[in-house]
Amino acid sequence: MAEKTDNIILIDKLSKNQKFDVHDRENKIFIIFLTGKKDHQGQVSIIIKGKSAKVQILGLIIGSKNQKLNLFTLQDHQQKESISDLLIKSVLFDNAKFYYEGLIKIAPLAQKSNAYQKNQNLLMSANAWADSRPKLEILANDVRCTHGATVGKIDPEILYYLKTRGLSDKSASMLVIDGFFRVVLDRIPDKQLAEKLQQKLNQKIRMLL
Repeated sequence: MAEKTDNIILIDKLSKNQKFDVHDRENKIFIIFLTGKKDHQGQVSIIIKGKSAKVQILGLIIGSKNQKLNLFTLQDHQQKESISDLLIKSVLFDNAKFYYEGLIKIAPLAQKSNAYQKNQNLLMSANAWADSRPKLEILANDVRCTHGATVGKIDPEILYYLKTRGLSDKSASMLVIDGFFRVVLDRIPDKQLAEKLQQKLNQKIRMLL
């Protein structure tokens, strides 16, 4: 399911192959927002067919219980001087498992394109699990592509510091997770939408902590 608001496309349900085309000089933001109880598996493909196009792909994901989340993304640059910037963050509780695979593809005609990809995962349980696999397929020689991935837990020293300032375990964890997601939310230019998504995230996190 994809909900469109001007240049922002909100995706709150994955399907086998969701494709979106971006044309000349378009500026599009795709938000993958998964916080429900169901398993999710699917692909989000962004086909950049136009020149001088700009794309952001933002991900806000919460997994819990025995959820299985499998996400594949494609940033397919087909024309020159286009930009794509992907940042997907997940927070995983209980026995949740998140598998992410992202492919940046640069066609021969897509010279002077810039593509970025970052996936960061925060594990809130010893049994939570994340596997991140970024991939590049570059067929042009004048491009810039970078990617990275992290998987880890909250630093206990940060929690200790916050608790010495009078916060409870739950409040301290809430504050850290809020900061973790904040980087993504701050990239959404529609502040009303960003606030709505933040409220949903906070509600879900409070239930899980």
